[in-house]
Amino acid sequence: MRIFRYILVMWTSFALLFSLSILVLELMEGSKITTTEYYGLRNIGIVFIGMIGLTASLIYPATLMPLSWLLRTRVMSAAARITLYTFLGGICGVIIFDWMYDDYFVKDYDLKVSSAVIIFSAFGLLYALADQFSILRAVEK
Repeated sequence: MRIFRYILVMWTSFALLFSLSILVLELMEGSKITTTEYYGLRNIGIVFIGMIGLTASLIYPATLMPLSWLLRTRVMSAAARITLYTFLGGICGVIIFDWMYDDYFVKDYDLKVSSAVIIFSAFGLLYALADQFSILRAVEK
């Protein structure tokens, strides 16, 4: 039962943090795009937020749940895990940025990939801290 609760807590944490990270990225960089060619928060509004939430809840079981288990079993140092999650979050930021914004938008609207790296590195750090402290709580009980 503790494992199920842990997975549920981490799944919820991931979905909220990932959705919030994409929303912040969209507010910082996507709001610079003023054309109707781009379907972001400005053009489709609440549907954009719903798409993010649905995507985030579907991504976790296929990607981060196995990765979290692998890191928990192979990397014993909490500091190393936190650093690794933060680094992987930054890489995820670059991938998400490239996925969301075409080169045309990046060049014409002066979008910065560095903001995505910072936002998603913070996401990785927060997820790592949630992972670390939820493990400690599960062990205590």
